[in-house]
Amino acid sequence: MTEYTERIRAGWTPVMGLPGTPITSGFVRDLGEYNPKLEGVNGIWTYQEMRRGDGQVAGTLRACKMPILSAKWEVVPGDVSGLGTRDEQDQPGDSLLPTPNSHAVSNTGVGVQTAEKAKEVAEFVRANLFGKLEWQDHRGSWHTQNWKEVVRYALRMQDFGAACYEEVVTVDGDRIRLRRMCDRQALTFYRWHTDPQVLDPSLPPFVYDDGETLYALEQWGYRGNRFENVLLPTDKACVFTHEQEGANFWGIPLTRAMYPHWFVKKHLERIDAIACERNSLGVPMIMLPPNPSRQDVQTAQNWVTQLAAHEKTGLSLPNGAEFKLVGIEGRIREILPSIQYHKQQIATSCLAMFMELGQTATGSRALGDSQTDFFMLATQNTADYIAHQIRNSTIRRLVEWNFGPDAPIPHLVAANVQARSIDSMAAIIAQLAGAGAWVNDRASVNQARHELGFGEYVDDEVVGEPAANN
Repeated sequence: MTEYTERIRAGWTPVMGLPGTPITSGFVRDLGEYNPKLEGVNGIWTYQEMRRGDGQVAGTLRACKMPILSAKWEVVPGDVSGLGTRDEQDQPGDSLLPTPNSHAVSNTGVGVQTAEKAKEVAEFVRANLFGKLEWQDHRGSWHTQNWKEVVRYALRMQDFGAACYEEVVTVDGDRIRLRRMCDRQALTFYRWHTDPQVLDPSLPPFVYDDGETLYALEQWGYRGNRFENVLLPTDKACVFTHEQEGANFWGIPLTRAMYPHWFVKKHLERIDAIACERNSLGVPMIMLPPNPSRQDVQTAQNWVTQLAAHEKTGLSLPNGAEFKLVGIEGRIREILPSIQYHKQQIATSCLAMFMELGQTATGSRALGDSQTDFFMLATQNTADYIAHQIRNSTIRRLVEWNFGPDAPIPHLVAANVQARSIDSMAAIIAQLAGAGAWVNDRASVNQARHELGFGEYVDDEVVGEPAANN
């Protein structure tokens, strides 16, 4: 067996192609970004202004996040079907593929994997994520963290393109447990290191750098009252990237597509505010008598340029002078329709067109149901991505530390992201029954219960029988 084959069986993965993303000393360049103001960390400050200062942007982002934050998150046991012992799986010959279950774990820690072991592992992970994110400070006081906060950290990738949390663990008896999942804000992201030599100086530089495997995130920011540079290894963190292309770990946030419309809308709203302030009462005008003095002209000019609506507003004019408020005449460009157009485009960029229905003469909220389909598909996809990232980083490490490298890895799932009413579910079940289908297996029943936000059945038996046909 060659050294090359041995390295592959040990887990090394050869890479031949190019990711196409320039990374110079950890600084990522997005060649597809044509606006330098929005590239990398430069765009964070603009996105902060957008999401904090614009109601349409904030509302659209909340519409994308709330179904995921309100979902029923569950940890389900990993699949152990088809897995055997090491002796059953090892095959003779010089295979380049690693053996998938070379150290299978049973209820007692040796031998084959079992469904009971998968349930035990899943229950341990479930208790860790949903009930035991807690820690003590130096005074002995306990602090707790809610799982929804962790999901909220991950969802910030929609705002900034990238998000991250750090895992803080502790030894608790014979187990290693999570204590905290600490928020690491995007404004601290500085460099993205794809060369493991930055973490292990004993390695030769650039030899193991494939240009797309992230080994460490370097942060630059405040800790207490001082600035620091910190290397955060990715085997101690979970990084989320929205719509990553190549090795662009900054990602492409939802706010990027909103930016052009937000930029124009912001200036139109400013013009509209000026127009309301200056012209809501008309344009002030003073008609002076014949042969006015220079002082009268100057005084009149000061009055008309400084006059503003006020409860004590008053004006005293010299004999023969006339004052009046002149309204705008002729056809002018209306601002509000343009503002409404850009609001619609901001919502459209996130497939949230239903938010604007009913606000104009051309739309109706009755169309909302048909427009939410693609939106909910995108929302479910985001929830699945978050679950995938957490499973393949935090959960996998937690399981390996406590149960060994080949224990069944549980799945993290977000059920009922799209909340369904009891009427809708009853109609679906009635249609299935009318077509001769009878849903009586536990998985199908539990799926329906998930959609309604109910707990699972734990009994493996059939939960009902179809009515006999007379």
